[in-house]
Amino acid sequence: MSVNILNSPIRPQKTFQPHHYRHLISGTLVFLLGIAANEAVVYARKHSPRAVRWSATEIQNDYTIPASLPATNIQVDIGITEDGYYVWRPHKEGAANTTPAQAMNGQ
Repeated sequence: MSVNILNSPIRPQKTFQPHHYRHLISGTLVFLLGIAANEAVVYARKHSPRAVRWSATEIQNDYTIPASLPATNIQVDIGITEDGYYVWRPHKEGAANTTPAQAMNGQ
């Protein structure tokens, strides 16, 4: 008596069925859609204006994060955002004693 498991009706076939293609395509599309949605959220959060405290008296409500780091020969002011991130801007003379609007206009 021999047991032949490979041709048993209980064991499923080891072939790639047509509906498997649909699963692969829809799964890939959903995965890529998730990545695109995550990138959109990250982009929106990075480019939305934030409130930044530059000193004890100066708060800027419309700060957006620059796309790159400052050059090594430029003096910068360091501030902290409402959610705890440290940010920078080019140094302005007397910026601690002026309002954000005056500092932006160079007054």
